[in-house]
Amino acid sequence: MITTPELFPDERRHDPKRRAEATVFDTLAECQRAGHALYEWGASDRPHRTDFALWLENTGRYAIEVKGGDYTLRPESDQWYLRSPDGSLQAKSSPLQQADDAAMDLHNEIQCKAGFWAFIIPVVVFPDMAPDPVIQQYAQRTNVEVIWGAERLLTDLDTAARRVGINHPPRANHIRNEVRAVTVGANADEGSRSGKPRSKADVAPPVEQMELSATTINITIHHLEQMIVPPARAPMPNCGL
Repeated sequence: MITTPELFPDERRHDPKRRAEATVFDTLAECQRAGHALYEWGASDRPHRTDFALWLENTGRYAIEVKGGDYTLRPESDQWYLRSPDGSLQAKSSPLQQADDAAMDLHNEIQCKAGFWAFIIPVVVFPDMAPDPVIQQYAQRTNVEVIWGAERLLTDLDTAARRVGINHPPRANHIRNEVRAVTVGANADEGSRSGKPRSKADVAPPVEQMELSATTINITIHHLEQMIVPPARAPMPNCGL
């Protein structure tokens, strides 16, 4: 698995608040699966960063929120809490809503920057928790997948993709193109993380469009990296450009 950045940031690895993120990062980095994980990805026009934007080759695309610690939910008020070691409760925003918003952000960014419609699976990972029946039942009424623990993370992500039903899983060329497109100028820009200036090779290639009206067209292609044929012109989301 390719990760951006290549290594989990040293200054965060020993931060207790980042331990759950480090666990998921290491699990992805060490797995023998083809794909790409962007740590702390954010859309170019949005302040929120999702913990991981993930592409698993031939499987699916994911927006993953990682929530360490012990969470609880009061469904009657839709209020989430993080339980402190002393037992007190700290009110938190809904992890499910964060994952759903992040999935839409990634979907829109791919569509804006690459011109490709991609289905993103929103996921919340609770690495420190056993399954909570209240949260599990609540999540089943949403489109967000919930994963308990990180021991079977890749298996659980595969299961989520099968449960959702992915008609067009990403191939290797899709992953390369989409990762390049959503990282140029975005919060997870690899150049800014490494402190190195971007080279021309880091800039996303332009997406060319052809307006064709002929009934029959013969095209000879010597090399095709990715071909996108939209069924009809549709309004594009606001790209923040």
